[in-house]
Amino acid sequence: MKIILKYLYQKVYFCWQKIVLFCSNFFVGGKNFFNQNKVFLIKIFIPLLIIVLGYCSCVYSQHVITKNVRAIFSISEAIRQHFADKPSYWGLNTEYVIKQNIVSQDIIKNNQLRLNGGITILIGAGIDGSTVMPMAQSFDIVVPHLNKAQCMSYAEANLLDEEYLALLSLSVINNSGTYTFSWGGENTLPIKKYATKQLCQDKENTLIWSLK
Repeated sequence: MKIILKYLYQKVYFCWQKIVLFCSNFFVGGKNFFNQNKVFLIKIFIPLLIIVLGYCSCVYSQHVITKNVRAIFSISEAIRQHFADKPSYWGLNTEYVIKQNIVSQDIIKNNQLRLNGGITILIGAGIDGSTVMPMAQSFDIVVPHLNKAQCMSYAEANLLDEEYLALLSLSVINNSGTYTFSWGGENTLPIKKYATKQLCQDKENTLIWSLK
């Protein structure tokens, strides 16, 4: 993010210099025009800068979320491959995934699994990522502590066809309750845009992807 902001600052500063040069050449009195209208020009420039930075921040955040969703399903595929010759997902949890080197070492931080942007994920059964019990044919990937914008963006992210095939349900959990989207359920998959707007709260939302 710092690199992007630095790049934008350089571009904006360059454009600012061009504007000053244009004003100096185009208007009679050049520098006098700039000096006389400095406050006015700054009042125009600062809002434009804020708009540009806000837009770029949104684009960057969406890019991170899309990348993290891909990572979640990539992890789920690695888990399926690991358990392919086993009768169930018995024993699966976050600690197991780390010890068995099922995921890349890049996302292991202090014995936790962290994606881009510091997003923590849990693996196992239920909201706490408990150990999966014998005979279980599915498991959960949990993303806690999301604000409303994150909750909506993660829940409503577009999935690839193979990702939809692996998904059993997606649950939104917060202080107001648990809302589950499933195939053919009351809240159906795939999740449509803005379908979670009234479900996600301002803070402390948890998403659970239940996968087979």
